[in-house]
Amino acid sequence: MINYFGHSMVSINDEIVIDPHDGGSIGLKRPEISSCNLILMTHNHYDHNAYELIEHKEAKLSFYGNFEYLGYKISGYKAYHDKVKGKRRGETAIYKVSWNNHVLVHLGDIGEFPKENIIKEISNPDILFLPIGGLITINSEEAISLAKDLEPKAIIPIHYWVKGSLLPLDPPDQFLSKIGQKIIEVKKSLDENNLEKAVYFITA
Repeated sequence: MINYFGHSMVSINDEIVIDPHDGGSIGLKRPEISSCNLILMTHNHYDHNAYELIEHKEAKLSFYGNFEYLGYKISGYKAYHDKVKGKRRGETAIYKVSWNNHVLVHLGDIGEFPKENIIKEISNPDILFLPIGGLITINSEEAISLAKDLEPKAIIPIHYWVKGSLLPLDPPDQFLSKIGQKIIEVKKSLDENNLEKAVYFITA
């Protein structure tokens, strides 16, 4: 089961959490999760690194490489948070998590198009968590182009403006209107065993 907690925060089977936030500092409600086994943070910005709020056994920040954890295969790839090789906003990890014949890719706060070798590594996932809010990541048009290159089964937009958000991001409307795929709205959770080829717009 995939749970979405707003912004870029997701959990996999209540065991792995990616990019935890604290809620209040970005204008959202505090995530309703108290513990997990592993926390993965794509980069060390305050809206992605609130690991101390969740009881956990292990945490990794900006991890690049491969490891296995409790039956999950995890790969981290280095990318940049901007288009000038990190000179403005630094690096961000891309995480690929595989388990039980499922593949999930989380692009973090990517601000560029990944290198061709990384594209090959992360292509054709079952689930792609795709930032679409622009300004400090790729924008909606760039996100659509990247999604076409990666060819995921299910796209889950992340890192966009919602009511109450304190972050200067674009709302999801433009992405949703131009992506040219079926849009399925769901509340908070997604069953990875029952996916259509579609954009899943998850409200936290």
